[in-house]
Amino acid sequence: MALLSITADSKPSRIALLAYVVLFTFIGIHFLYLMRGGPLTYGRSPTAVNHTNTMVKPDFPRKIWQTSKTSPAGLDHMDRTSIQSWTKMNQKWRYEIITQYSAESYVRDRFSHRRDIEETFTDLQDPILRADLIRYLVLLGDGGVYSDIDTKSLKPIEDWVPAAYKDHANIVVGIEYDRLEGNRWIDWTLDLQFCTWAIMAKPGHPLLEMTVNRVIRGLRKLAFKQGKTISGIKPSFNEVLDTTGPALFTQSIFDILSRSTGTNFTWLNVTKLTSARLVDDILILPITAFGSGQSHSNSGSPNDDTALVEHLFKGSWKNDHPMEEKKEDSSSSDVDSVSRRSTNDFFQ
Repeated sequence: MALLSITADSKPSRIALLAYVVLFTFIGIHFLYLMRGGPLTYGRSPTAVNHTNTMVKPDFPRKIWQTSKTSPAGLDHMDRTSIQSWTKMNQKWRYEIITQYSAESYVRDRFSHRRDIEETFTDLQDPILRADLIRYLVLLGDGGVYSDIDTKSLKPIEDWVPAAYKDHANIVVGIEYDRLEGNRWIDWTLDLQFCTWAIMAKPGHPLLEMTVNRVIRGLRKLAFKQGKTISGIKPSFNEVLDTTGPALFTQSIFDILSRSTGTNFTWLNVTKLTSARLVDDILILPITAFGSGQSHSNSGSPNDDTALVEHLFKGSWKNDHPMEEKKEDSSSSDVDSVSRRSTNDFFQ
């Protein structure tokens, strides 16, 4: 076999040597890339999904997450009954309650690579702000279904995604409120809002990553505005909605869909929705799916075939987060806003 002869004064040979070095360097990097399962994206689970419908993706993790101030032994009859609806209806799914203590352990273990998340959550003391943030974190880190503890499972989770969308949906959200053609109600900051009391997602979804990053920034801005540290934040009702709650989550959905569709995606794209709609890889469900039994937005009965989750509105967090003074709309003067407002019930 002839060997390549390289001499110090041979210019072509030096070029050939350089080419061999570049080639073998590329092969080595490509080998490491394949061995590690592709690129490792910052803040994502190793099983994270890619925000595109051109790839086959894993199923939704069979895990149900709920949050509570206490362990299951300390729950009342209503909460235990609600939990049983989830565990009996979905017996093939793992179930876990995150308490105020285990939440910090989860964040430290799962997000040790994100010091900003770990420090913010540990410092955060307001119960409702922590409740909002932890739901996004468990879904970002591990995926599955998050649902408030004062909800009931009405249909098996396997039935949530229509067959036509099973290979394409990576996150499932439901409408909570739709102003339709009327005026916006007094205690809502948006014309249409997605609920956060029930969400299903695959780990690492860009929507959840965007939401978490916005929550971290929002909490810092709110602390600065109030002249306090993260631990001393005292948010109003509207500040909860806009900083960690469904208003922030809704705006994140609109923004990420505007980016992925190349359009100005707003509430007008989904108002009056009566059936599931897939936009990019986000499956949007009409109000009755997660928001049945409400007295607005054409919400249907929990007995409807399309009702998947029933929210019992047990939480009382609004008492500690007063609403900001606001001129009342004539269209809503005779309606009790407290009864309309969604309530997250972590650490009641």
